Amino acid sequence: MINMKKILLFCLISILMASIVIAAGADGASVQGIGVNSPDMEETEKSQAVGIDSEQDILTDEEIAGLKLMREEEKLARDVYMVLYDKWDLPIFNNIANSEQTHTDAVKTLLDRFGIEDPVTTDEPGVFANQELQTLYDDLVNQGSASLLEALIVGATVEDLDIFDLNELIAQTDNQDILLVYNNLIKGSRNHMRSFIAQIENNDGTYTAQFIDQSELDEIIGSSQESGPILDENSNIIPGFSSELSRQQGQRIMLQPGNYRVSGGKGINIRQQANRTMIQADGISVNCPLCSQMTQERLQNGTQFYAKLSNGRNAEIKIMPDTASQTALQRLNLRNCTEDCSIELKEVNIGDQVRAVYEVQAQRNSKVFGIFGARMQVQAQVDAETGEIIQVNKPWWAFLAVESEE
Repeated sequence: MINMKKILLFCLISILMASIVIAAGADGASVQGIGVNSPDMEETEKSQAVGIDSEQDILTDEEIAGLKLMREEEKLARDVYMVLYDKWDLPIFNNIANSEQTHTDAVKTLLDRFGIEDPVTTDEPGVFANQELQTLYDDLVNQGSASLLEALIVGATVEDLDIFDLNELIAQTDNQDILLVYNNLIKGSRNHMRSFIAQIENNDGTYTAQFIDQSELDEIIGSSQESGPILDENSNIIPGFSSELSRQQGQRIMLQPGNYRVSGGKGINIRQQANRTMIQADGISVNCPLCSQMTQERLQNGTQFYAKLSNGRNAEIKIMPDTASQTALQRLNLRNCTEDCSIELKEVNIGDQVRAVYEVQAQRNSKVFGIFGARMQVQAQVDAETGEIIQVNKPWWAFLAVESEE
């Protein structure tokens, strides 16, 4: 019995740790009633729990109702974000939907652990047993479809509600298995809230707390993204899980906005800006269409990044934006990338090969025959894996022109 419990908990921790590393409203009156006060569960449901070997494993009606609520509430977050990603094609919705999948899976593990009937009888998106959640889902999807800003506000609203309910549920239980899950779910929700608020502000919007206190929201968005091991109430690493933490190292997860250290200690920042994902290193900003297909892998010497190309190959992004731009600009005889210059990390087809490249495009001043002034469109591509110049493109008449260094 004890061995089975350890196995189930080990699986649960695996799910939760993947979620922690990943680091995404309706009118408040219409959803404020959603909580944990579901109808009383039949006593027979509690007696069906598996693996019960102590009083710790006997759940109250409130604990059972809370687990059922969170199973569907995390699914609601996933389903809403999937719809909004299809509507607006913004990576934050897809990335956080993947995180919410791990959240609802974690709660499902607890339901199985205690032998509780799963309210998710079908995993069809947008379908819920809890009718209040069903109504909320419909309202949020409708609101989020109105504009990108409203969609981001919906994301913050979902996380706001999630944090509120988790605060309530944490206060109602002393079961260590449940607390372990809830404390890590709420950590993920705080991270998602920070990401959505940043996006709302990037789109000239604001968000005011609808469920939690505004002071709690201010504290969340005023602090850094959370990561790291699973801790107990005294902030100590839970015994037996330190080996699991090291196992998680090297696991690839979806790319998320934030600050990273790469091999060599260089810092880079990945952020959402309007409808674009940007990578910045040493003052060089690069538009990154490829980022929606990228994953990250945290190692002891820094984070590594991979882009899944259309041919199925995972290309390691070894070259950072500042290095790539410097290589390209030198080849184009440009000192800086100014307002007439752009840099993108993208996928290109070169011959029969698919590559991840940094593409620099710029307008250059030149003189045809050394006399007539003309603007010249130039382009250079740098392989993101090797740092090599792949190709340089100039207009056909470039051989007739004299280019001054700019």
